Amino acid sequence: MAKQSSLKRVKTSAKVRLRNRKKKATIKTAIKEFDKVIKEKDLELAKQLLINCISLLDKAKSKKIFHKTKVNRIKSKLSEKLNALSQSL
Repeated sequence: MAKQSSLKRVKTSAKVRLRNRKKKATIKTAIKEFDKVIKEKDLELAKQLLINCISLLDKAKSKKIFHKTKVNRIKSKLSEKLNALSQSL
């Protein structure tokens, strides 16, 4: 019996791992897009992308893809970048 349940656990772990990797990749892409817009100094688009990034990060935090303190740290850094851009303009 232990063999069957352990094999099932391996399969489900693989599925969850793939799902988590896809969500992490989506978040990383959104953050890279935000950084690109910050370099281009487009404040309005940056605000929209920040909202999108924060939403994605909060969803990942609720599903335990990222630890809550890591999510807070990333959100803080993104907000600092946006504030620095708004101060410079």
